[in-house]
Amino acid sequence: MRDQPVQGSQNPQKRLAWLLALFAVQALYFPINRLITGGVVLDIPLDALIPVWPVWAIPYLLCLVWWQACFIWAAVKMDGNRFVAFVAAALFTMLTSYIVYIFFPTYVVRSLVVGHGWQYDLLRTLYANDHVYNAFPSGHTYTTMLIVFFWWIWQPRLRWLWVAIALVVLLSTLFTGQHNLPDLVGGILWAWMGYRFGLWWAKRISRG
Repeated sequence: MRDQPVQGSQNPQKRLAWLLALFAVQALYFPINRLITGGVVLDIPLDALIPVWPVWAIPYLLCLVWWQACFIWAAVKMDGNRFVAFVAAALFTMLTSYIVYIFFPTYVVRSLVVGHGWQYDLLRTLYANDHVYNAFPSGHTYTTMLIVFFWWIWQPRLRWLWVAIALVVLLSTLFTGQHNLPDLVGGILWAWMGYRFGLWWAKRISRG
């Protein structure tokens, strides 16, 4: 990220506007998730061997807060070109995934949650508020991995933490029954495409 600074990339008002744009585009997930019908299930035989552990709903939900914190962190602290790249990558990743959700819908088949206790109630609440659609690519996966790709270079001293977070989030998507393995593979590839697009876009803009 050594190109000339992108004009306006350090402007606090513009950063706030882009941050709000990220939140707004991210929120589009929910109406799409509720309105889509039909589609297919993308799974492989190995998915049938993965158990559902309700306690994994905790990291699955907590990462939603972590995402928003990272978006705000980026808006406040990231250097200009890197912030432009991150915003471009995030918007590209989310918007292209929404196109897939709408025109090539996929969903997961959930198991019946049988059990008593707060962890079972938490998983039931998750299921009640997040419909089975928007499975491929996994939004939990691509959002988490996109942050990890950028933070890996931006905050290298905490690489052990980014690896740990990525592993926990990816496992949580499986152990909550929210996604199948192909959804995770798609999410990782989507994040990488978004990451490369963001770097290209920031370089293109900085060069005029």
